[in-house]
Amino acid sequence: MTVKAILSDLHCHKWSRFSTLDSKGVSSRLTIILNEMKRAAKELIDAGGKDMVLAGDLFHVRGSIEPSVFNPTHECVEEILGMGIDIWAIPGNHDLEGKDTSSIGNAMQTFGAMDGFTVITEPSLVKEIDAVMVPWVASIDDLKSCLDSLKIDHYDDRDILDVIIHAGIDGVLPGLPDHGLDGEDLANLGFRRVFAGHYHNHKEVYPGVVSIGATTQQTFSDIGAKAGFLLVDDNDYKYRASHAPQFVELNEDTDPNDIPLIADGNYVRVSGMELDDKEINQIRDNLNDLGAKGTSFMVARKTEATRTNSTQAKGMTLAQSVSAFVENLKSPFEKEVQSRCSAILTRVEAVSE
Repeated sequence: MTVKAILSDLHCHKWSRFSTLDSKGVSSRLTIILNEMKRAAKELIDAGGKDMVLAGDLFHVRGSIEPSVFNPTHECVEEILGMGIDIWAIPGNHDLEGKDTSSIGNAMQTFGAMDGFTVITEPSLVKEIDAVMVPWVASIDDLKSCLDSLKIDHYDDRDILDVIIHAGIDGVLPGLPDHGLDGEDLANLGFRRVFAGHYHNHKEVYPGVVSIGATTQQTFSDIGAKAGFLLVDDNDYKYRASHAPQFVELNEDTDPNDIPLIADGNYVRVSGMELDDKEINQIRDNLNDLGAKGTSFMVARKTEATRTNSTQAKGMTLAQSVSAFVENLKSPFEKEVQSRCSAILTRVEAVSE
Protein backbone atom coordinates (compact mmCIF):
# COMPACT_ATOMS: atom_id res chain seq x y z
CA MET A 1 0.00 0.00 0.00
CA THR A 2 1.42 3.39 -1.02
CA VAL A 3 1.28 6.37 1.34
CA LYS A 4 1.79 9.99 0.33
CA ALA A 5 1.65 13.29 2.18
CA ILE A 6 -0.24 16.08 0.43
CA LEU A 7 0.38 19.70 1.41
CA SER A 8 -0.85 22.88 -0.20
CA ASP A 9 -0.72 26.65 0.12
CA LEU A 10 2.34 26.97 2.32
CA HIS A 11 2.77 30.61 1.18
CA CYS A 12 6.40 30.89 2.25
CA HIS A 13 6.94 34.60 2.81
CA LYS A 14 8.70 37.08 5.05
CA TRP A 15 5.53 37.66 7.04
CA SER A 16 5.94 40.75 9.18
CA ARG A 17 2.81 40.85 11.33
CA PHE A 18 3.41 39.06 14.65
CA SER A 19 6.86 38.06 13.43
CA THR A 20 10.44 38.50 14.60
CA LEU A 21 13.75 37.88 12.85
CA ASP A 22 16.26 35.35 14.13
CA SER A 23 20.03 35.88 14.11
CA LYS A 24 20.14 34.88 10.43
CA GLY A 25 17.37 37.30 9.45
CA VAL A 26 14.73 34.60 8.95
CA SER A 27 11.13 35.50 9.77
CA SER A 28 9.82 33.52 12.74
CA ARG A 29 6.56 32.94 10.89
CA LEU A 30 8.42 31.54 7.86
CA THR A 31 10.23 29.20 10.25
CA ILE A 32 6.86 28.02 11.60
CA ILE A 33 5.69 27.19 8.05
CA LEU A 34 8.88 25.29 7.21
CA ASN A 35 8.72 23.39 10.51
CA GLU A 36 5.22 22.22 9.59
CA MET A 37 6.57 21.02 6.25
CA LYS A 38 9.30 19.05 8.05
CA ARG A 39 6.74 17.69 10.50
CA ALA A 40 4.69 16.38 7.56
CA ALA A 41 7.83 14.70 6.21
CA LYS A 42 8.49 12.95 9.52
CA GLU A 43 4.89 11.76 9.84
CA LEU A 44 5.04 10.50 6.27
CA ILE A 45 8.10 8.41 7.06
CA ASP A 46 6.48 7.10 10.25
CA ALA A 47 3.48 6.03 8.14
CA GLY A 48 5.76 4.09 5.79
CA GLY A 49 5.64 6.53 2.87
CA LYS A 50 8.28 8.36 0.89
CA ASP A 51 6.37 10.68 -1.47
CA MET A 52 5.36 14.25 -0.65
CA VAL A 53 3.03 16.21 -2.91
CA LEU A 54 2.94 20.01 -2.97
CA ALA A 55 -0.37 21.09 -4.50
CA GLY A 56 0.58 24.68 -5.29
CA ASP A 57 1.43 28.04 -3.72
CA LEU A 58 4.72 27.08 -2.14
CA PHE A 59 5.54 30.80 -2.24
CA HIS A 60 3.37 33.81 -1.51
CA VAL A 61 4.56 36.84 -3.50
CA ARG A 62 3.94 36.49 -7.22
CA GLY A 63 6.91 37.18 -9.48
CA SER A 64 9.28 38.27 -6.70
CA ILE A 65 10.83 35.96 -4.12
CA GLU A 66 13.20 37.53 -1.61
CA PRO A 67 16.47 35.65 -0.92
CA SER A 68 15.60 35.68 2.81
CA VAL A 69 12.55 33.59 1.86
CA PHE A 70 13.94 31.47 -0.98
CA ASN A 71 17.12 30.34 0.80
CA PRO A 72 15.51 29.03 4.04
CA THR A 73 12.83 27.32 1.92
CA HIS A 74 15.53 25.75 -0.25
CA GLU A 75 17.35 24.50 2.86
CA CYS A 76 14.12 22.98 4.18
CA VAL A 77 13.44 21.20 0.89
CA GLU A 78 17.02 19.94 0.83
CA GLU A 79 16.61 18.54 4.34
CA ILE A 80 13.40 16.74 3.42
CA LEU A 81 14.95 15.25 0.27
CA GLY A 82 17.84 14.11 2.46
CA MET A 83 15.35 12.02 4.47
CA GLY A 84 14.82 9.89 1.38
CA ILE A 85 11.56 11.58 0.42
CA ASP A 86 10.64 12.40 -3.19
CA ILE A 87 8.70 15.63 -3.74
CA TRP A 88 6.21 16.11 -6.56
CA ALA A 89 4.95 19.67 -7.02
CA ILE A 90 2.53 21.64 -9.14
CA PRO A 91 2.71 25.44 -9.30
CA GLY A 92 -0.20 27.41 -7.91
CA ASN A 93 -1.22 30.90 -8.95
CA HIS A 94 1.03 32.52 -6.32
CA ASP A 95 4.05 30.66 -7.68
CA LEU A 96 3.65 32.24 -11.12
CA GLU A 97 4.99 35.36 -12.72
CA GLY A 98 2.20 35.40 -15.32
CA LYS A 99 -1.36 34.21 -15.55
CA ASP A 100 -0.81 30.59 -16.57
CA THR A 101 1.68 27.89 -15.63
CA SER A 102 4.96 27.58 -17.52
CA SER A 103 8.34 26.03 -16.80
CA ILE A 104 10.12 29.38 -17.13
CA GLY A 105 7.59 31.45 -15.21
CA ASN A 106 7.12 29.58 -11.93
CA ALA A 107 9.10 30.23 -8.75
CA MET A 108 9.64 26.60 -7.75
CA GLN A 109 11.20 25.51 -11.06
CA THR A 110 14.75 25.84 -9.69
CA PHE A 111 13.97 23.13 -7.15
CA GLY A 112 13.45 20.77 -10.10
CA ALA A 113 17.22 20.61 -10.50
CA MET A 114 17.47 18.90 -7.09
CA ASP A 115 17.56 15.11 -7.12
CA GLY A 116 14.16 13.88 -5.97
CA PHE A 117 12.18 17.07 -6.65
CA THR A 118 9.89 17.05 -9.70
CA VAL A 119 7.94 20.09 -10.87
CA ILE A 120 4.87 19.32 -12.98
CA THR A 121 4.03 22.17 -15.38
CA GLU A 122 1.60 20.31 -17.65
CA PRO A 123 -1.22 17.87 -16.79
CA SER A 124 0.64 14.63 -16.23
CA LEU A 125 0.16 11.07 -15.03
CA VAL A 126 2.64 10.38 -12.22
CA LYS A 127 2.67 6.61 -11.85
CA GLU A 128 4.97 6.70 -8.81
CA ILE A 129 2.16 8.20 -6.71
CA ASP A 130 -0.86 6.87 -8.64
CA ALA A 131 -2.01 10.38 -9.47
CA VAL A 132 -2.72 12.75 -12.28
CA MET A 133 -1.34 16.19 -11.41
CA VAL A 134 -2.76 19.36 -12.93
CA PRO A 135 -1.00 22.70 -12.29
CA TRP A 136 -2.79 26.04 -12.08
CA VAL A 137 -5.12 26.84 -14.98
CA ALA A 138 -6.44 30.41 -14.82
CA SER A 139 -9.70 29.82 -16.69
CA ILE A 140 -12.31 27.59 -15.05
CA ASP A 141 -13.62 26.61 -18.49
CA ASP A 142 -10.13 25.61 -19.62
CA LEU A 143 -9.63 23.64 -16.40
CA LYS A 144 -12.89 21.78 -16.93
CA SER A 145 -11.88 20.94 -20.50
CA CYS A 146 -8.55 19.70 -19.24
CA LEU A 147 -10.19 17.50 -16.60
CA ASP A 148 -12.69 16.14 -19.14
CA SER A 149 -9.80 15.15 -21.40
CA LEU A 150 -8.18 13.30 -18.49
CA LYS A 151 -11.30 11.21 -18.16
CA ILE A 152 -10.74 10.01 -21.70
CA ASP A 153 -6.94 9.74 -21.62
CA HIS A 154 -6.85 7.61 -18.47
CA TYR A 155 -10.16 5.83 -18.84
CA ASP A 156 -8.84 2.32 -18.23
CA ASP A 157 -7.26 2.97 -14.86
CA ARG A 158 -8.77 6.18 -13.56
CA ASP A 159 -10.56 4.33 -10.73
CA ILE A 160 -7.17 3.69 -9.09
CA LEU A 161 -5.80 7.18 -9.71
CA ASP A 162 -6.13 10.36 -7.68
CA VAL A 163 -6.32 13.79 -9.30
CA ILE A 164 -4.38 16.62 -7.67
CA ILE A 165 -5.19 20.17 -8.77
CA HIS A 166 -4.78 23.75 -7.63
CA ALA A 167 -8.28 25.18 -7.95
CA GLY A 168 -11.00 26.37 -5.60
CA ILE A 169 -14.07 24.17 -5.31
CA ASP A 170 -17.50 25.65 -4.68
CA GLY A 171 -18.68 25.28 -1.09
CA VAL A 172 -15.26 25.15 0.57
CA LEU A 173 -15.21 28.72 1.89
CA PRO A 174 -18.39 29.97 3.62
CA GLY A 175 -19.81 33.11 2.08
CA LEU A 176 -17.75 32.90 -1.12
CA PRO A 177 -19.93 32.88 -4.26
CA ASP A 178 -19.81 29.76 -6.44
CA HIS A 179 -17.70 30.09 -9.57
CA GLY A 180 -18.47 26.88 -11.38
CA LEU A 181 -16.18 24.13 -10.09
CA ASP A 182 -18.61 21.74 -8.45
CA GLY A 183 -17.66 18.84 -6.18
CA GLU A 184 -20.21 16.46 -7.66
CA ASP A 185 -18.97 17.17 -11.18
CA LEU A 186 -15.41 16.42 -10.08
CA ALA A 187 -16.54 13.15 -8.50
CA ASN A 188 -18.27 12.19 -11.74
CA LEU A 189 -14.96 12.31 -13.59
CA GLY A 190 -14.58 8.75 -12.33
CA PHE A 191 -11.21 8.99 -10.62
CA ARG A 192 -10.58 7.45 -7.23
CA ARG A 193 -10.39 10.84 -5.48
CA VAL A 194 -9.77 14.51 -6.24
CA PHE A 195 -7.54 16.60 -3.97
CA ALA A 196 -7.53 20.36 -4.51
CA GLY A 197 -5.36 23.16 -3.23
CA HIS A 198 -6.02 26.92 -3.49
CA TYR A 199 -8.77 27.48 -0.91
CA HIS A 200 -7.38 27.71 2.64
CA ASN A 201 -9.80 25.34 4.32
CA HIS A 202 -9.73 21.56 4.61
CA LYS A 203 -13.09 20.08 3.75
CA GLU A 204 -14.49 17.02 2.01
CA VAL A 205 -16.84 18.82 -0.35
CA TYR A 206 -18.34 15.67 -1.81
CA PRO A 207 -17.46 12.00 -1.20
CA GLY A 208 -13.99 11.58 -2.65
CA VAL A 209 -13.55 15.29 -3.46
CA VAL A 210 -11.35 17.01 -0.90
CA SER A 211 -10.06 20.54 -0.39
CA ILE A 212 -6.61 20.06 1.14
CA GLY A 213 -6.47 23.37 3.01
CA ALA A 214 -3.46 25.58 3.69
CA THR A 215 -0.59 24.10 5.69
CA THR A 216 -0.89 26.94 8.22
CA GLN A 217 -3.27 29.85 8.71
CA GLN A 218 -1.72 33.06 7.40
CA THR A 219 -4.03 36.05 8.00
CA PHE A 220 -7.20 36.96 9.86
CA SER A 221 -9.14 36.02 6.71
CA ASP A 222 -8.33 32.40 7.69
CA ILE A 223 -10.28 32.58 10.97
CA GLY A 224 -12.19 29.33 11.40
CA ALA A 225 -10.43 27.56 8.51
CA LYS A 226 -8.94 24.09 9.03
CA ALA A 227 -5.22 24.17 8.22
CA GLY A 228 -2.86 21.20 8.06
CA PHE A 229 -1.87 18.41 5.67
CA LEU A 230 -3.10 15.00 4.54
CA LEU A 231 -1.66 11.50 4.79
CA VAL A 232 -3.16 9.52 1.92
CA ASP A 233 -3.09 5.79 1.22
CA ASP A 234 -4.84 3.64 -1.39
CA ASN A 235 -8.09 3.46 0.54
CA ASP A 236 -8.40 6.53 2.74
CA TYR A 237 -6.85 9.79 3.88
CA LYS A 238 -6.15 11.27 7.29
CA TYR A 239 -6.19 14.97 8.09
CA ARG A 240 -3.38 16.21 10.30
CA ALA A 241 -4.21 19.56 11.90
CA SER A 242 -1.57 22.26 11.82
CA HIS A 243 0.45 22.84 14.99
CA ALA A 244 1.08 26.47 13.99
CA PRO A 245 -0.63 29.39 15.77
CA GLN A 246 -4.14 30.11 14.53
CA PHE A 247 -5.79 33.43 13.77
CA VAL A 248 -8.74 33.80 16.15
CA GLU A 249 -11.28 36.46 17.05
CA LEU A 250 -12.83 37.69 20.28
CA ASN A 251 -15.88 39.92 20.53
CA GLU A 252 -18.45 40.97 23.10
CA ASP A 253 -20.34 37.69 22.60
CA THR A 254 -17.34 35.50 23.44
CA ASP A 255 -17.81 33.51 26.64
CA PRO A 256 -15.18 34.85 29.10
CA ASN A 257 -14.53 31.28 30.24
CA ASP A 258 -13.43 30.39 26.70
CA ILE A 259 -10.99 33.28 26.26
CA PRO A 260 -7.93 31.60 27.87
CA LEU A 261 -8.27 28.58 25.57
CA ILE A 262 -8.92 30.69 22.49
CA ALA A 263 -6.05 33.10 23.09
CA ASP A 264 -3.29 30.78 24.27
CA GLY A 265 -0.66 30.32 21.55
CA ASN A 266 -2.67 32.14 18.88
CA TYR A 267 -2.90 35.47 17.05
CA VAL A 268 -5.93 37.28 18.46
CA ARG A 269 -8.14 39.96 16.95
CA VAL A 270 -10.55 41.84 19.21
CA SER A 271 -13.51 43.22 17.27
CA GLY A 272 -17.00 44.67 17.51
CA MET A 273 -16.50 46.69 20.69
CA GLU A 274 -16.17 50.35 21.61
CA LEU A 275 -12.98 50.90 23.58
CA ASP A 276 -10.69 53.74 24.61
CA ASP A 277 -6.89 53.55 24.52
CA LYS A 278 -6.63 52.56 28.19
CA GLU A 279 -9.06 49.68 27.72
CA ILE A 280 -7.25 48.52 24.58
CA ASN A 281 -3.92 48.46 26.38
CA GLN A 282 -5.43 46.58 29.32
CA ILE A 283 -7.00 43.95 27.07
CA ARG A 284 -3.75 43.57 25.14
CA ASP A 285 -1.81 43.02 28.38
CA ASN A 286 -4.38 40.49 29.59
CA LEU A 287 -4.24 38.54 26.32
CA ASN A 288 -0.45 38.53 26.37
CA ASP A 289 -0.58 37.14 29.91
CA LEU A 290 -2.87 34.39 28.62
CA GLY A 291 -0.24 33.39 26.05
CA ALA A 292 -1.44 35.19 22.90
CA LYS A 293 1.28 35.31 20.22
CA GLY A 294 0.00 38.68 19.03
CA THR A 295 -3.04 40.93 19.29
CA SER A 296 -4.90 43.20 16.89
CA PHE A 297 -7.90 45.44 17.42
CA MET A 298 -10.71 46.21 14.99
CA VAL A 299 -12.94 48.23 17.30
CA ALA A 300 -14.67 51.58 17.47
CA ARG A 301 -12.56 54.08 19.43
CA LYS A 302 -14.15 56.00 22.25
CA THR A 303 -13.37 59.66 21.60
CA GLU A 304 -14.09 62.84 23.47
CA ALA A 305 -15.52 65.00 20.73
CA THR A 306 -14.78 68.74 20.77
CA ARG A 307 -17.29 71.10 19.19
CA THR A 308 -15.60 73.47 16.81
CA ASN A 309 -16.38 75.20 13.55
CA SER A 310 -12.71 75.58 12.66
CA THR A 311 -10.50 73.20 10.74
CA GLN A 312 -8.45 70.56 12.53
CA ALA A 313 -7.07 71.97 15.77
CA LYS A 314 -3.35 71.96 16.38
CA GLY A 315 -2.28 68.72 18.03
CA MET A 316 -5.62 67.01 17.33
CA THR A 317 -5.34 63.40 16.16
CA LEU A 318 -6.96 62.26 12.93
CA ALA A 319 -9.55 60.29 14.91
CA GLN A 320 -10.42 63.35 17.01
CA SER A 321 -10.62 65.53 13.90
CA VAL A 322 -13.00 63.13 12.17
CA SER A 323 -15.10 62.86 15.32
CA ALA A 324 -15.37 66.64 15.61
CA PHE A 325 -16.28 66.96 11.92
CA VAL A 326 -19.06 64.37 12.21
CA GLU A 327 -20.42 66.04 15.34
CA ASN A 328 -20.58 69.40 13.55
CA LEU A 329 -22.76 67.84 10.87
CA LYS A 330 -25.51 67.57 13.51
CA SER A 331 -26.83 64.47 11.78
CA PRO A 332 -29.57 62.39 13.46
CA PHE A 333 -27.33 59.41 12.66
CA GLU A 334 -24.28 60.86 14.41
CA LYS A 335 -23.68 57.85 16.66
CA GLU A 336 -23.79 55.38 13.77
CA VAL A 337 -21.54 57.56 11.56
CA GLN A 338 -19.04 58.05 14.39
CA SER A 339 -18.89 54.30 14.93
CA ARG A 340 -18.40 53.53 11.21
CA CYS A 341 -15.68 56.16 10.83
CA SER A 342 -13.86 54.89 13.89
CA ALA A 343 -14.00 51.31 12.64
CA ILE A 344 -12.62 52.36 9.23
CA LEU A 345 -9.74 54.26 10.81
CA THR A 346 -8.92 51.30 13.04
CA ARG A 347 -9.01 48.88 10.10
CA VAL A 348 -6.62 51.11 8.12
CA GLU A 349 -4.25 51.37 11.10
CA ALA A 350 -4.28 47.59 11.50
CA VAL A 351 -3.12 46.84 7.93
CA SER A 352 0.45 45.58 7.97
CA GLU A 353 0.73 43.06 5.11
